[in-house]
Amino acid sequence: TVRGTANHERSRMSKRYRACIIGLSGIGASKPEHGGPAGLGQKMPHSHASAYCFHRETEIVGVCDLVQEKIDDFFANWGGEVSGAKGYTDYKEMIDEQKPDLLSVVTSDNRHADMVVYGAQSGIRGIYCEKPIATTLADADRMIEAVEAVGTVVSINHTRRWMPIFHQVRREVESGTIGELKRLVHGWGGPRALLFRNGTHRVDALCFLAQSDPEWVFAELDEGFEDYWPYRGDGGRNPDLEPGCSGYIHFKNGVRAFYNGTKNVQPRHGYELTGTKGHIFLSERTFDAEIHTEDGMRRIASDPLVYSDSASAVRELIHVIENGGQTTSPPREARKTLEVLLGFMASQKKGNVRIDFPLDENTV
Repeated sequence: TVRGTANHERSRMSKRYRACIIGLSGIGASKPEHGGPAGLGQKMPHSHASAYCFHRETEIVGVCDLVQEKIDDFFANWGGEVSGAKGYTDYKEMIDEQKPDLLSVVTSDNRHADMVVYGAQSGIRGIYCEKPIATTLADADRMIEAVEAVGTVVSINHTRRWMPIFHQVRREVESGTIGELKRLVHGWGGPRALLFRNGTHRVDALCFLAQSDPEWVFAELDEGFEDYWPYRGDGGRNPDLEPGCSGYIHFKNGVRAFYNGTKNVQPRHGYELTGTKGHIFLSERTFDAEIHTEDGMRRIASDPLVYSDSASAVRELIHVIENGGQTTSPPREARKTLEVLLGFMASQKKGNVRIDFPLDENTV
């Protein structure tokens, strides 16, 4: 233990869930944002720490980071709001000593597996893990095996799955508003258009909207990444280490999806869903969607002021622990997204060819 705090006097009668956080980066430890992702109005819990502080049922009892300065900054920033917490540089020591109910894993992508597996085997009831689930299918599989063996509830932080507008659009598709869904197209760009760091959100959203399993893919990575295998990034801290990508996904239900996430371009950011009787354009930036059918155009929208992915994820984690079921973003769904990302990379390495699933990482 590298830092302890004095015993706090405030009542813990309403605190039913002890939470620990591994990784004190911005998304792990920052204070609430003004207006959340849309940048509007009020403060919204966006980080893991702010989500736990937001909910009356949860209390942060331990935080961990390899860098002592980040631990010190965490306590300086949060002060009395986490007066009962302790700081650690060893996550196993923290889990063994604090015996938390909930665990957040907010580390580099390739470090998720060991921590999730150890947490599940230590009896933790719910785990909130950053995206992507892992950087290899082998790691994802051992995570899934570990949590399913003991019944640990897990959410992977693919944020679009908690955005109300995505659920509204999916319901429109399910109700037949645009007929049978046939095509999905997503475009976005800029310096952070990285396949793993941020592309994982968009690819997962395509899977969520398609409502089917990916069957095969092909792709072309951005220039300069022609031999990019295996993953060589650092969790997105250095954008130069990760490629952008143009990729095609064929789903088992026949839906075809086109993904264009390319650095240093500025396309129209959003998702176009084309059906046999109309089409929908969903904008992430304005939290609304235009629905075009033979009856004309109408717009649906959700209120960004009431949206917080982290707060929603923590609330749902507790609900599933208490009532059963599964989370909106379970590890098996996150594995599908990872397989697409790796399939894109495998297609590039093999000459931009079609890659059928299941993907065998050992043959790439």
